[in-house]
Amino acid sequence: MRGTFAAFGARNYRLLWGGTLFSTTAFMTSFLLVPIVAYEITESYAASGIAQMGSGVSMLLLGPIGGAIADRYAKKPLVIVGQIVPGLLIVATGVLVVSGLITIWMLFVSSLLMGVGFALMGPARQAWMGELIPRPLMGSGVGLMQVAQNLALVLGPMLGSVLLIAFAFGSGQIYFLVAGFFLVALPLTTWLPGARASAPSERRSIVDELGSGFRYLMGSPRLRILWGYWMVVSICRFAAQVLLPGYIERNFGVPASDIFLLYLIVGVVSLVAHVPLAGMVSGRRAWPLLIGFGVLLAVVFFFAALAPSFFAMMLLAILVGIASTGVLLVNQALIMTNSRPEFFGRVMSFVVLGFAAQSLLGPIWGISADTLGDRETMFLVGMIVIVVTGVLSVAWRRTRRMPLEVGTPAALAVAGPTEGSPRSAPSPAFAAQLAPVARMGKQKRRAIPVRGGD
Repeated sequence: MRGTFAAFGARNYRLLWGGTLFSTTAFMTSFLLVPIVAYEITESYAASGIAQMGSGVSMLLLGPIGGAIADRYAKKPLVIVGQIVPGLLIVATGVLVVSGLITIWMLFVSSLLMGVGFALMGPARQAWMGELIPRPLMGSGVGLMQVAQNLALVLGPMLGSVLLIAFAFGSGQIYFLVAGFFLVALPLTTWLPGARASAPSERRSIVDELGSGFRYLMGSPRLRILWGYWMVVSICRFAAQVLLPGYIERNFGVPASDIFLLYLIVGVVSLVAHVPLAGMVSGRRAWPLLIGFGVLLAVVFFFAALAPSFFAMMLLAILVGIASTGVLLVNQALIMTNSRPEFFGRVMSFVVLGFAAQSLLGPIWGISADTLGDRETMFLVGMIVIVVTGVLSVAWRRTRRMPLEVGTPAALAVAGPTEGSPRSAPSPAFAAQLAPVARMGKQKRRAIPVRGGD
């Protein structure tokens, strides 16, 4: 585990990690509040999905562009603006909810603008990491960054649950709490050194940058498999957010806002699961773990379709915490550790498309529940997850003996420190420690064969 947390030895990485945790928590919690508020004011599954489509539209249109921008320009201004503007927007939305003036279309616009901020800030943070920590710590840094992003999915709902249950806070008041997360993240970001921008002579058009990023993603068998799995599973996971508020109210007579009680259970379990998983996300067990968690996630949806009571749903939330955390953390960590640092921003932007797709397709789950039934829709989602996990398993067996790509964190972790690279504490930016491309061309490049496809 010492190696797992080695990147925390770098001051700049600690600041970046903390800022990522708080800002991403704010984003994810705000996205989570949208279907709850939407169902409270309309009592419609479809309306809950429509309200969240805004973030999907913006992330679909700007996600890849955000990655290209992050790989071309200075990251610090992008991240700072990506915190200030969404923070103000969340406060405004909270005021509308508390005053009772909020409508579905207001929620749609709010989620649309929040999606813009997330599409620009997320890839910029990921690309910035490649410049803030030394080369030998890249494997640890990438893995821990995925831990921060997945913890964000847990901490916001947990705090919301505590406030809702213990202090009887309403959804609007929780928006104000979410805005406070940005107030914590902002100084952590401002204390970081500015990240360099590429020279104008090195920049290509946005279209060329996007094309090279997409070709890189599709040209790697491992990345292609992992990204496709991420897209499908993220869409299926989102079905729970769309369906559960109405599901517990219609089937068990429990107010939709009590969904936070389930989120609290999921959050506690997820927090516990993150510690051991942090040490396994880039090791030999990562792929089998991902497949196992995918199967467990499908089983969770099957059980949810048959749940006889709200108490049974609370017990099921324990499995949800394990399965959901495992799938997200391991999948995203494998994607980033198998990517070269110069593509971090663009690869992360294609990961953001998973969040865009789940928001855009959210209404499908709502329409299915309104027509076929909510339990039947839960079962359908489980079937999709089990099928795509089977495809992932077959694809992994075909690629597991392929050599790791030179320059990726996974390959660096296997190769160990190279001559001339720092062996202990971190210092200057990672980009400054890399040899220029021209000099790298003189070195002999070799693949590092590793059994298991780490």
